Amino acid sequence: MRTDGRARTSRRDLLKAVAAAGAGAILPAGLLSAQNSRQTAGTNPRRIDVHHHFATPSLTPGPIQQWTPAQSLEQMDKFGVATALLSHPGDGGLFEGTEKARTLARKVNEFGAKVVSDYPGRFGLLAVLPFRDVEGSVKEIEYALDTLKADGFGITSNNGEKWPGDPALLPIFQEFNRRKTVVFVHPFVNKCCRQLVTGVADSVVEYDFDTTRAITSLLYNGVLSQCPDIRFIVTHSGACVPVLAGRIKDRVPGANSSNTSNTGIAPSNHEGKNEKIPKGAYYELKKLYYECAHASYPMPMAALMKFVGPSQLLFGTDYPAEPMETTIDNLPSDGLSPEVLRALARGNAERLFPRLKSKT
Repeated sequence: MRTDGRARTSRRDLLKAVAAAGAGAILPAGLLSAQNSRQTAGTNPRRIDVHHHFATPSLTPGPIQQWTPAQSLEQMDKFGVATALLSHPGDGGLFEGTEKARTLARKVNEFGAKVVSDYPGRFGLLAVLPFRDVEGSVKEIEYALDTLKADGFGITSNNGEKWPGDPALLPIFQEFNRRKTVVFVHPFVNKCCRQLVTGVADSVVEYDFDTTRAITSLLYNGVLSQCPDIRFIVTHSGACVPVLAGRIKDRVPGANSSNTSNTGIAPSNHEGKNEKIPKGAYYELKKLYYECAHASYPMPMAALMKFVGPSQLLFGTDYPAEPMETTIDNLPSDGLSPEVLRALARGNAERLFPRLKSKT
């Protein structure tokens, strides 16, 4: 081996070249992607997380019941999340249709409002409802908005029995519409559909299927068209909605019914309109907002970006049910422009929640 000055210079030049190229030149693609996402978090994109859960001591069942604001703040600071909109993850007795359920909803909302008050600027509140109790829900909407100053509401994809488009629940959505509220739709497995497949947990696919049932229920029963001032947020990059939107549109009941075959299935070349969906299925589904929690993988994001424009994208993490990394580490693989990433991170959320708009 040569050890003269030219050899030492060559090695020195090589090391300089490697350094100039950056560590990415020698890192595996997966590791580089994760590193880039952490670097993005390190530059503090000041994200607004619209899918972030909280738990109330002794009132919230399940694995997240030990949640504390400090746990959320630690992760938020680590991953560049400025503000998290807190929502309750599910039932826990809220859907019993009793006075006890009304009391529980009030306690959950007051607890969430106190967290927001205790940590100014870091949290917002998407209030819960006793969703099977229509009268109680309407009263809680009034209290949550007027007294607690909630930022919106988190509802589940069903109340254990009925999906949200059921006519019995329409007064709730009429009140949402009158108030021009933001409504976040979170998956909840209906009694009918729990543990359908032996060995497969409901969280694997049923959550997304039920979210899709909920949105289809709102569409077909005319809630989306009758209540146009509600700003709905759909979880997990829209669940199955972007992929199935065409098929949903082609099966709208009554649309182009004169051409319906004897199978009862309408042909697939119509506009998907009827008296309950006068502007068409695509119009109603494309105006919804879609957050990317645990669904920022290239496949669902590609489907979503083919279906809606960048203005409908929101950031979410599903923390603490999911680690923030499962969302953030996949964003660099999606090929989104810096402008779209900024809109996703907080720009679109600022339009939905004006009080969170950056002062800088």
